[in-house]
Amino acid sequence: MRLELRHLELVVAIADAGSLRRAAARLHLSQPAVTTQLKRIESFFGGSLFVRSADGVLPTHAGAELVRDARNLLRQFEILQRTARVNARGEAGAPVKVGGIPAQQFSLLVNALTTLVPRREVTSRTIRETGTLTALLRSGELDVAVLREFPGFPLTLPDGVERRLLLREPIFAGVSERHRLAGRVSVGLAELADEKWVMPDPDDSGMNEFFDRACAAAGFGQRIAHFTTEAHVAFALVAGHRAICPLYPIGTARDGLATLALTGTPLYRELVLAWRTDSALAALVDEVCAEVERGYLALVEGAPCYRRWWHDGGAAFALP
Repeated sequence: MRLELRHLELVVAIADAGSLRRAAARLHLSQPAVTTQLKRIESFFGGSLFVRSADGVLPTHAGAELVRDARNLLRQFEILQRTARVNARGEAGAPVKVGGIPAQQFSLLVNALTTLVPRREVTSRTIRETGTLTALLRSGELDVAVLREFPGFPLTLPDGVERRLLLREPIFAGVSERHRLAGRVSVGLAELADEKWVMPDPDDSGMNEFFDRACAAAGFGQRIAHFTTEAHVAFALVAGHRAICPLYPIGTARDGLATLALTGTPLYRELVLAWRTDSALAALVDEVCAEVERGYLALVEGAPCYRRWWHDGGAAFALP
């Protein structure tokens, strides 16, 4: 016998179904056919892969290891098939055009596409304005983009563009290391009622309006003393104890700042992957999202405040 993918699919189906009868139904085969195939596979490997129980079948130790390896192989084969289809459908030499806001998911998306579509050049550009990103998707100047969405300010995407939620990312507060709250792990938003803020310039994302509403819901009006779109300027003002700022949980060096999680996560943004349905990349969306998530989880572990928030129940809020 020569081992083939269909044999691995059968072993995985039996493990997932928990019985030969249910596996046969899923594979559209008769139960005797599944039994015969399993015997041949076990003969090939030289031992039993499953044992019968009152409720069906259970994998042996060797069977469990084979099922694990078979899943990995089948997943890699599926990626190979989809990548081949993307390469076949794409124009020779045509780059994959990526856009998005300057968030961690943007660089992770570029990395994922470089891995999943190795024969295609990947080009990218960061853009803050939601309207510009959606216009570029509409025109075909972008194939895929990472956008942000704030509660109460829904994205409007053009026809021919689909979306998927990547993450609900909390927004923390950044304060000076000399601030009275700097030693706290988390604070309530209402505890910041008397603070002055440095905020980004208002744009079409609705972020500033969302902040204003969240502060009002916490019982105070946000006092904004400074506007800037440059993170290093905002951080310098905060480190100098002149204001506090909204802080995304993963980012560049923040010397002189303390990061505070906000109790109840009243401030957050949703990060959204949007892609043209006529793009060859539409066939790779599942794999792209999985790669981006894996990369992001690794970054979470490297950010102490975020890691604590994440493992203290935050993951259930953040992951779709």
